[in-house]
Amino acid sequence: MRSKTRGLWLISLVVLSPWLGGFELSRHSIDVDHIVDTGLDKDDIPALLAPRFVPAAEASWLGAGDELIGVVEGGVAKAYPVRILSWHEVVNDTLGDRPIAVTY
Repeated sequence: MRSKTRGLWLISLVVLSPWLGGFELSRHSIDVDHIVDTGLDKDDIPALLAPRFVPAAEASWLGAGDELIGVVEGGVAKAYPVRILSWHEVVNDTLGDRPIAVTY
């Protein structure tokens, strides 16, 4: 009986794997019931690959209360608006000649 149960479990994983987005969830740190299907598949949210920057004085579309994630390295500073990051979640960028990923 144990072998049958294991076989059914494996078949269930194969059938459900598209719903799980290809993630293996047998070892988890939170209750699987708290994982919500957003309807998005893996890689459905495009990363920003070539962000454009303007001087702070020209960023009139930013409000005083807008949150930013700031990165400073070797005298180079960049700011990433959380309002933009909430739509893309990942920015692949460079700081000087160093590649960075900004995630939210």
